[in-house]
Amino acid sequence: MASALEQFVNNVRQLSAQGQMTQLCELINKSGELLAKNLSHLDTVLGALDIQEHSLGVLAVLFVKFSMPNIPDFETLFSQVQLFISTCNGEHIRYATDTFAGLCHQLTNALVERKQPLRGISILKQAIDKMQMNSNQLTSVHADLCQLCLLAKCFKPAVPFLELDMMDICKENGAYDAKHFLCYYYYGGMIYTGLKNFERALYFFEQAITTPAMAVSHIMLEAYKKYILVSLILHGKVQQLPKYTSQIVGRFIKTFLTLSLQDMASRVQLSGPQEAEKYVLHMIEDGEIYASINQKDGMVCFHDNPEKYNNPAMLHKIDQEMLKCIELDEKLKSMDQEITVNPQFVQKSMGTQEDDVGSKTSSYS
Repeated sequence: MASALEQFVNNVRQLSAQGQMTQLCELINKSGELLAKNLSHLDTVLGALDIQEHSLGVLAVLFVKFSMPNIPDFETLFSQVQLFISTCNGEHIRYATDTFAGLCHQLTNALVERKQPLRGISILKQAIDKMQMNSNQLTSVHADLCQLCLLAKCFKPAVPFLELDMMDICKENGAYDAKHFLCYYYYGGMIYTGLKNFERALYFFEQAITTPAMAVSHIMLEAYKKYILVSLILHGKVQQLPKYTSQIVGRFIKTFLTLSLQDMASRVQLSGPQEAEKYVLHMIEDGEIYASINQKDGMVCFHDNPEKYNNPAMLHKIDQEMLKCIELDEKLKSMDQEITVNPQFVQKSMGTQEDDVGSKTSSYS
């Protein structure tokens, strides 16, 4: 093993033993080029490090190995990553969540390319548990897990993560890519649609659509297409989006508010209007939607749900939803209190107030 690599191993061991994780993160961030130049020796480096004690060092090596344009032995690397994620020190890798998440993204992409999504599901579940400070914290790996579950047509492993209300976001190196946020809700909506939990699916698509944005992304557009279809199945009509929806999004989606059988067929990739009509008729017969089809122009007319919402079961459901609202209100109050005492928020608020006072003073002088 080259002397530079030996020095890398010694530094990783020393800093890990001293608990100097911040300095260790700086080391591995600077060592990427060194490791990339010594690809043939990286397995030797891994053999010299202990996964539990030197998690950040092992992470750096595996990240570089997965970054190679052509992976010579994928099965060996897959086994190394699988072992690492299952046995690494969670407290250590939380100092380098950006690199850890990057490794998970690389693994996901590799499995998608090889059409082996099922192999990564249990690994990513463990990865999320390692990254999270609490179960209500959203990570970028959540989107990877949902993607693999969708491609594998194995939805249930993702459901426990989707059922939780996300109250926090795991900042990876102080940032979080909005793409992963949108994909989490888009893929989550697709999973709930596959499970025929249309109410939850509609909520997830709505979250993807109403995320504040300067421009409408392709993910948001696809989410709105699914939002229309699920809304028709659930309510028999296209539900209006909340008032807080971005005006940019609102203007963009107005063109999708009228659908014909031809539109439905093209948007969900059916063979033609006849097949779309068959699906609509089946949904009408099953009571999933309330609609009639105009055979002359091929348009579908949707009607309101005849449910009167006055039976005991519905009243019980309303009571349960009210309890959830009370619990959510308490959480919002707690979050508001945390923000109020946050030093950055206080400093920014004081700066805004000083600017306002200054502008008023200048206007009077």
